[in-house]
Amino acid sequence: MAYRSKYTGKYAGLGRMVSRPWMAKPCRDAAVRIMQVAQADAPVGNPAEDKHPGLYKRSFDVVPVVKNVPFRGKPRQRYGAAVVNTSPHAWRVEKGDGRVPRYAVLQRAIDTLKAAHGG
Repeated sequence: MAYRSKYTGKYAGLGRMVSRPWMAKPCRDAAVRIMQVAQADAPVGNPAEDKHPGLYKRSFDVVPVVKNVPFRGKPRQRYGAAVVNTSPHAWRVEKGDGRVPRYAVLQRAIDTLKAAHGG
């Protein structure tokens, strides 16, 4: 008969761990990987037709995020990172409208990394 190990997690311990400032670095590293995949897949306009070719591709950035998440009625800080695109037409490129097709660059970057890690 095989021995089966048993793990019982402690929410308080996990909560303390994700509240530590050092958790910001792994979150930032993951966000940088997402940003790199998104930049590689980002569309670049034709210079003959587009006033700002490559602006969307150059406008990706990773910003730190500190969010208060309630746990047992008390707000707890959680550290993280977000990938943003600051170009004025980022929403149109991601979601599409009548004139611009939907590219969904950030969603495809996340899906690509999930598939690479078996998620």
